[in-house]
Amino acid sequence: MEKPNLKKNQELELNIEDLSYEGKGVAKVDDFTLFVDNALPGETVKAVITRVNKNFGFARTLDVLKESPDRVHDIDAIYAQTGIAPLSHLKYDKQLEFKHDQVVTDFNKIGLKDITVNQTLGMESPFNYRNKAQVPVRQVNGKLTTGFYRRRSHDLVPMENFLIQDTKI
Repeated sequence: MEKPNLKKNQELELNIEDLSYEGKGVAKVDDFTLFVDNALPGETVKAVITRVNKNFGFARTLDVLKESPDRVHDIDAIYAQTGIAPLSHLKYDKQLEFKHDQVVTDFNKIGLKDITVNQTLGMESPFNYRNKAQVPVRQVNGKLTTGFYRRRSHDLVPMENFLIQDTKI
């Protein structure tokens, strides 16, 4: 496979075919794989390439041109910036299917094809379940501010509701 002529910061339209084990959308450009943040299978997105490696690359969604019926809009986009809830844009029942399929795939990869994997058990509410957190604190404009780091950086994204953390935290 020859790597297509893709460059960092190049914008292109992509059809998302699958989800990676990290929950990134998977698109192909001339059989070259791109992993796309904030994209779901069945979507067409306008994306910008953020990195190109020898065998695969990464991109970030700029706009969703054709939306998946499994996309959720009621979660604040701030969580997608930090990566603390990488599947928050996917309906909860589809998240459970995704997790089940990941276990089946992992078993298949190591030759355990005859194992029955039960469906993933869900919760009444998929929020506020974590009871431990390491929350960065920074001084911003003379005031202590909590939040989480923007993906792949040490830039603080200020927030007070951590979505998946127990509210007592």
